[in-house]
Amino acid sequence: MVNIDWIIRQAVDDIWLQYDSDNSGSLDKEETRQFVYSILVTMNGADFQLDDRLFETTFKQVDVDESGMIEKDEMALLIRTLVGLVPD
Repeated sequence: MVNIDWIIRQAVDDIWLQYDSDNSGSLDKEETRQFVYSILVTMNGADFQLDDRLFETTFKQVDVDESGMIEKDEMALLIRTLVGLVPD
């Protein structure tokens, strides 16, 4: 049986290895923007343009504690939401 919590933790750790460029333990807005952009380009092609207003709205929703940073638990919640494991 697959442990979804373990898979999500591994995914978050992989995201941090690639995008937490200052090793702060959190993703600042620019690091988060780079992550979101890379995912959306993968899904939509190289010509994809990231809408700044949509990004800002999404960032605020993911930044549950309003710290201006995305912590690992917030990213895990986002992933769980995106794959339909928690109600929105």
